[in-house]
Amino acid sequence: MRLPRWTIAVAFLIWFAGLLFAIWLYLLDRRLTRELVQHRWREPTVFVSSVTGREFTRVYGLDWRTTPPVSLHAIPRPVADAFVSAEDVRFRHHPGVDPIGMLRAAFADLRARGIAQGGSTIDQQIIKTRYLSQERTWRRKLVEMLLAVALDLRMSKDEILEIYLNEVYLGHSGGRPVLGIEEAAQLYFDKSAPQLRLDEAALLASIIRAPNRDTPEKRPDLVRARRDAILKVMQDHRWISDAQFDDAVRRPVEFHRGAIPQPPYPFYMRALRAEIVDRIGVRAVIEGGLSIVSEIDPAAQRAAERIANRAPAQLASRFDWIAAAARQEPLEVAILSVDPRNGGVRALVGGSDYDVSPFDRTSNMKRQPGSAFKTFAYLTSIARKRATPATLLLDEPLTLTVANESWSPHNYDEQYRGRVSLREAFEHSLNVPTVRLTEDVGVRRVITTAHRFGFEEHFNDVPAIPLGVTEVTMRELTAAYTAFPNLGVRVEPYLLSEVRDRERKLLFTRKIERSRVADEAPTYVMHTLLRGVVQRGTAARLKRYGLAYAAGKTGTTNDYRDAWFVGYTPDMVTTVWTGFDHGAPLRLSSAEAAIPIWGGYMSAIPHEHREPAPPKGVTFRDIDPETGMLWRGGCPGPVHEVFLDGTAPTHQCPRGIIGGIVRRVFFSRDTFGDPPAITVDQFRKWASEADRDRREVKGVLGRLRRFFD
Repeated sequence: MRLPRWTIAVAFLIWFAGLLFAIWLYLLDRRLTRELVQHRWREPTVFVSSVTGREFTRVYGLDWRTTPPVSLHAIPRPVADAFVSAEDVRFRHHPGVDPIGMLRAAFADLRARGIAQGGSTIDQQIIKTRYLSQERTWRRKLVEMLLAVALDLRMSKDEILEIYLNEVYLGHSGGRPVLGIEEAAQLYFDKSAPQLRLDEAALLASIIRAPNRDTPEKRPDLVRARRDAILKVMQDHRWISDAQFDDAVRRPVEFHRGAIPQPPYPFYMRALRAEIVDRIGVRAVIEGGLSIVSEIDPAAQRAAERIANRAPAQLASRFDWIAAAARQEPLEVAILSVDPRNGGVRALVGGSDYDVSPFDRTSNMKRQPGSAFKTFAYLTSIARKRATPATLLLDEPLTLTVANESWSPHNYDEQYRGRVSLREAFEHSLNVPTVRLTEDVGVRRVITTAHRFGFEEHFNDVPAIPLGVTEVTMRELTAAYTAFPNLGVRVEPYLLSEVRDRERKLLFTRKIERSRVADEAPTYVMHTLLRGVVQRGTAARLKRYGLAYAAGKTGTTNDYRDAWFVGYTPDMVTTVWTGFDHGAPLRLSSAEAAIPIWGGYMSAIPHEHREPAPPKGVTFRDIDPETGMLWRGGCPGPVHEVFLDGTAPTHQCPRGIIGGIVRRVFFSRDTFGDPPAITVDQFRKWASEADRDRREVKGVLGRLRRFFD
């Protein structure tokens, strides 16, 4: 008799589902064997700095904790028995599951018409915590029971209890879970687990069910009752004597707060963990016992953390509006340092205080870079030989029309200076000449340059592009600037160099990612402009820190909400950002907000001071700074300027009486100055104009989309 097709199909589905379930159980069982039965859970993961060649920390377990596992033999027997009494009194006699406890839980579940009571043994709790979800279903319970029996068959009771005591959850501290009896002893009693008294061990065991709610501070009577009940169970089972019981119950119920050792460099370690998982998978991280080589420079990391932590208070002490805003939300500082020679991330601080906000602003935050993005517009123009550092640009009011909408860029100080050299416009971060320069070379070409330098964003084809109106990440910006000390070669930043397992087998090794994104000669010319920003421009304050040899670019957004500085030496590209997460205005230029942070950090760490050698394809000439022409006696200057071959000026500067008249008529200009801070009235005006500009740009883009749709 032939079976109906639907019957065959259903039978096949049931068989297939069973096969998948069996495979899943097999894989879980293999993990159990590797991690627990083979005692890998006790093995530390060791971290070594490629900079110093020395170990800088070691961590244990899935959560990368610095507290080493405590041996069961080091703990007094009554201390361990207190936890057994509280959680699984028949632990030493059942085969991984407790039939009596299961019956008790089953009756409770029937009365509640659902899973109300777990009846889990210590074996089951280990399995659930390590391998399964917290959902309360019969299917999860069945898997938990099967694996618990397998665990009990393969390990001794002491080995299983040791795992449990090192992993039991006992509350939170500083936003981190308190795991294991050793951490709990240090936090709640300021002593190690082997030093715990009997009453202290029973007190810890009494809070397992609700460690964040049932504490001596919040519910002292309940905690005392539970503690004494645990001690009574121990007395009834003859695990403690009557004298020990009497002495323990007479003790007061109280904690003596201590602290748990925390892993160093939390922002860096969190980012490093993500990179490890991405490269070798989460399983290797879970199993532990790895040897990891990282690109961290511990001294630089400590300096970055110290500066980022102190900077908000220092700014708040100087500017009352910063202090007022910081009462609503913390002022954040992020620092990222990359070695441009190989891309190694030497320091990474994603915020001012990890315990307050662990959000990594170096890679997960996108903000407008402001004037720090101008570099790519100027490089585009120089590389295409549309301009030179001596080219004169017009700094006068400008109105552009795009799709029947008008937009007028403004300089930060609301001043216009007539004709200025390209170098002056860049060093002093003038917006209007920058927009004119970009219009001349073409917005699309600037966008192409940005993409070549590694920016992945979609840049809208609008005139404001060179002013940094498109949001980018700090990591992208820092990586893009590695091309300047390398004269056109960009390197991809990375934290992880090498991973080996416990047998020293190589699991991963980093291949440095380099790419030429610009020719040497125009990049060198751009480098001299970036040096000028520090020597004479918006970053001149760095000279107070002894950093006159550095190069870089400030970035202040058009609404004074973000302050950036991206600077570099031959062996270090460092980006600093400061601002409020929700966009409260700083009302400070980068020179006032970001430069002191960058200067304080870089002056605290060792780095090289040398200059890159001029490459082939560049020419040096003495220039009259007012006219951009070749210098001769009787003219102002000279300024020793660099040009791409074939682009240097050929005419000499005017001098004498006629030259003076020409200069007064055609080349007079106002002084430069980026305001360090703006008044409330100035900010209101700026905010109004910035809001209007955003609405105009948004309207233009909307009409363009509708037109092409």
